[in-house]
Amino acid sequence: MARKATTFRHSKHIIGYGFALVLILLVGIAALGVRQMAMISHEMQALVEQQNAKTDLVFTMYSAARERALLLHAMTLSRDPFELDEQYMQFNAKATEFAIARTRWMEMDLSPEEKEIIAQQGRLIGKAVMVQLEVVENIRHGRIKEANRMLLQEGIPLQNKVLDTLTALLSLQHQAARKVTGQVTHEYRYASVSMMVLGAIAVILGIITAVLVTRRATRTADELFREKELAEITLHSIGDAVITTDMAGNVDHINPVAEEMTGWSAQRARGAPLNRIFCTFDEITRAPLEMTPTQVIAGGAQRSDSHHALLLRRDGREFLIEGSRAPIRNEMQATVGSVLVFRDVSKARSLAQQLSWQASHDELTGLTNRRAFEHLLQQHIDSSRSGDRRHALLYIDLDNFKIVNDTCGHESGDELLRQLAGIFSSKLRESDTLARLGGDEFGVLLEACSIDSAMRIANDVLEGMQEFRFVWDTKVFCVGVSIGLVAIDADTPDIASVLSAADHACYTAKDMGRNRIHLFRMNDREVARRQGEMRWVARINSALNENRFCLYYQNIQPLVVRRTTVEHREILLRMLDENGDIVPPMAFIPAAERYGLMPTIDRWVIETLFGMLGPQMRAETLAARRTPVERFPMYAINLSGTSLNDDGFAASVQEQMQHHGIAPDILCFEITETAAIINLKRASYFIQEMKRIGCRFALDDFGSGMSSFGYLKALPVDYLKIDGSFVAGILRDPADYAMVDAINRIGHILGIQTVAEWVENAATSEVLRNLGVDFLQGNGIHLPEPLIVIPDNLYPGKRLKDVLPGTFH
Repeated sequence: MARKATTFRHSKHIIGYGFALVLILLVGIAALGVRQMAMISHEMQALVEQQNAKTDLVFTMYSAARERALLLHAMTLSRDPFELDEQYMQFNAKATEFAIARTRWMEMDLSPEEKEIIAQQGRLIGKAVMVQLEVVENIRHGRIKEANRMLLQEGIPLQNKVLDTLTALLSLQHQAARKVTGQVTHEYRYASVSMMVLGAIAVILGIITAVLVTRRATRTADELFREKELAEITLHSIGDAVITTDMAGNVDHINPVAEEMTGWSAQRARGAPLNRIFCTFDEITRAPLEMTPTQVIAGGAQRSDSHHALLLRRDGREFLIEGSRAPIRNEMQATVGSVLVFRDVSKARSLAQQLSWQASHDELTGLTNRRAFEHLLQQHIDSSRSGDRRHALLYIDLDNFKIVNDTCGHESGDELLRQLAGIFSSKLRESDTLARLGGDEFGVLLEACSIDSAMRIANDVLEGMQEFRFVWDTKVFCVGVSIGLVAIDADTPDIASVLSAADHACYTAKDMGRNRIHLFRMNDREVARRQGEMRWVARINSALNENRFCLYYQNIQPLVVRRTTVEHREILLRMLDENGDIVPPMAFIPAAERYGLMPTIDRWVIETLFGMLGPQMRAETLAARRTPVERFPMYAINLSGTSLNDDGFAASVQEQMQHHGIAPDILCFEITETAAIINLKRASYFIQEMKRIGCRFALDDFGSGMSSFGYLKALPVDYLKIDGSFVAGILRDPADYAMVDAINRIGHILGIQTVAEWVENAATSEVLRNLGVDFLQGNGIHLPEPLIVIPDNLYPGKRLKDVLPGTFH
């Protein structure tokens, strides 16, 4: 019994020990299994979370980059400054969003492939950001054409490359997901084998573990499925067309953009050969561009097709496309298919062609613009140097174009330029190039043309213009042209020289009477005169800077003195040369008028005269003016046509009057008839503005322009100054006598007092008195004298009052 008891006790102990051992084993197996499953779960969760986070960041960067590009494009179309600022803020916000997502991505554990792609992406982003910022800068400064050009040529291609890197990162995530699935399977098998080796009891634990693992694997599969669905949604939402194929080259997937462009639905396209769905032709030769399955999936790296192809849609429509193709590989790097990505570039190509045309053509007339013309001119100069070919250049400037603009408005001027472009083109050869160089100036490049032939063509243009009549709102205008002709041969130095010669020849034709042709030749006297005028520009500027201008005056004598009559003086301008000698006005005034210096000279005259008269007016109060004959003299100031064309000139004169305390009733502004007609609207505005405050006006040199007396009705002047050329011949030429008489009568009928210029002797004065002219002016009445004498120490040995010029007109 004791032995049984002992045996039982030992058995009990053994069973207990065994049970305990089994329990310990079970607990150990359970603990090992639980620990193993926990490790698997933790690793899987970390991997899945990391992959999800990476995928989300890729989508964030992809969305931010595309929205940034769309905002940039929208900014080129926006004309509202507030909308532009809002878009610019959104543009910067998307850049920040992209940068944050990219920084978070780089902080994660990255594979070597991911590091390589992210480094490539960084370089592309740097270039893209610089281009985008320059595009934004152009937009903000109104350079929309330049912004569009950079966006199309640089910004969009760089942006697409950045998006390609994101697509590559997304592909790596798909591969990583497949790798995670493989790791799960491996860990599951290891745990199962380990538990099966420990016994039948471990089977239960293994089953439990298997259930847990299966559940975990199911969740992982669900997550992977959701990621796959998300990837497919992304492919459906991007703007590019995407087609994937299997190893046989048959379509496996097609996104909505590709459906739209090919005309095939995803259901009908799936399983069909790629060449049937994706039917392309060479853009130039129209030859079919078919790809065999081997060509579709061939190549280890992504291939880009920079050459544009024509995609034939199922319904016959054509699209100009560009794109790329790449193989699809599994986790073992085996090729399982291919992906084809392409986009429609028809609008981009059309826009690029439009921008290219606009860059080389004038928008108003459709002719070649100055930039393209100068480029072509340089080519012709080069060809003349390298061979025996001779060319010619016509420089055409319209006569009286401004009259059309001022009379009928700029719309009529634009229409006139369009019609003239057609007339000029009809007179030229097919090989000739007509360009609008700016304003009312045209250039014609005559290729392989002798001077004689060029002169015939120029005469054809001139005759065509003589026959042309421009009609606008019942008004008929005759518009002439002045043409400068220059030969282009082996001796032509450069573009600047030939254009300068053509410009001089054209304006020499204007000076010689307009509506004619002038051929430029070396040692041309007329051209030399114009070049001499250009040298006067530097001398005039020097005289202005050194204060070497001075004022003279000449009295204007009334033929009938009344109680209200005041002394009337005309202010005359003289220039001193570098030696202190008097320079007659006709030596420098033409150059000043031609090269736009007269507004500066006019302002100098006004400021100097007002500075001299101001203290005198302040000294002579109204109480000191006891009788009318003691009133302050009236001063006549000549104004150029270019000053009248200055919008701020009237305000500037009024400001000077207020500053110096000048009374308006002592001022009379003289405007030449030609300047008044050319700037009719401006002249009328200036006269009305200054007469409103009390100034008076005289129309100078009337009759020289042979204009209609009807213009006098539009110009409310107080004095009509008869051109001196008629007055000088009044004693010997009946036509001059009749002209003076007619002008005097018309002036009196309109209530305008008349002034006869260039009165040199008493006989002329008597004739003018009999005609009833109101005022006389000339050397026979009063020799001009300085308004103020310059001290001797300024120019030693010379006093202005001792030097009188021989002519003053």
